[in-house]
Amino acid sequence: MENSKNFMYYLLLSPRAREQHGDTRAREKEEGPRSYWKTWRNNWSWGRSRTTGETPPQLSTFNEQEQQMKNLEKLTLQLHHMTCARNELRGILANYGTKDLNNRLNFELEMLNMEHKQVMSDLQKLPMEISDALDKCKALSEKTKSFSYYHGQVLREWIQQKKNVHVSRLKNRLLRKEQIELQESCEEVKRLFKEIHERIFDPCAERHQ
Repeated sequence: MENSKNFMYYLLLSPRAREQHGDTRAREKEEGPRSYWKTWRNNWSWGRSRTTGETPPQLSTFNEQEQQMKNLEKLTLQLHHMTCARNELRGILANYGTKDLNNRLNFELEMLNMEHKQVMSDLQKLPMEISDALDKCKALSEKTKSFSYYHGQVLREWIQQKKNVHVSRLKNRLLRKEQIELQESCEEVKRLFKEIHERIFDPCAERHQ
């Protein structure tokens, strides 16, 4: 497993990085123990370059390799998810045989045909329903006009009756006033008759005495 991972890592390296990697391994084999002082000198130079802020070529290559490893891990994870989804779909399709799938399609097609027939039947009935609705609207409009006419007639009669009531009240007031005046006149006539009676019959009574 480790060897295959290293091999994939080696394939992802850029050609320049693979050449540098191969040259380094070849130089290590050729130099052997004699490269100790050279290695120490290179490490000392790399440490010095870190203190001065310079980025050595080996560090840049390492960063590039690390980024490529992250990309490889990301692609591996995506491949794993896609493989799981593919296996799940294969399992679903395996549960449906060719016969079952055809039966399911035929059943769905039959249901669609029934729905289509129902829709077409409703569409054929629609003009008749619209015609019936228009007839009902016309009849309702006629009734509304008739009710409006009767309502206007009743309203006019009510207004006339209201006026008649007002006139009757005025007449009643006048009659009441005339009645009061007649009562006062009667009282005055009675008083006059009484005075006349007294004037006529009192001297006669004195004469008889």
